[in-house]
Amino acid sequence: MKRPQALVAVMAALAASFAGPALAGGQGTTNTIILSTAAAAGTVPLVVNYNHKKREKRAEQQEVDRRQDAYRDWYYHKYGYYPTYDQFKQWYVQTYNTNPE
Repeated sequence: MKRPQALVAVMAALAASFAGPALAGGQGTTNTIILSTAAAAGTVPLVVNYNHKKREKRAEQQEVDRRQDAYRDWYYHKYGYYPTYDQFKQWYVQTYNTNPE
């Protein structure tokens, strides 16, 4: 389990453990309610950061796929057959100085 996911799980467990006594018969204390609210609010930045990184990685992968399709189309029109993955990877590294993965 990755570190942000572990932190989210711990914070959610804390929120659940504090919310139990607060909801028991409607006689929860102010401290319990405040602590459970704080624990729940603490997980929000972690989830937002995880989603941001996930969207960023997905966009990066879509860009690699777009470049690969464009290169394969160009290669096919020039040579009459599609390049192998190794040929594409060599071109990608020479052009963008990074691996396509």
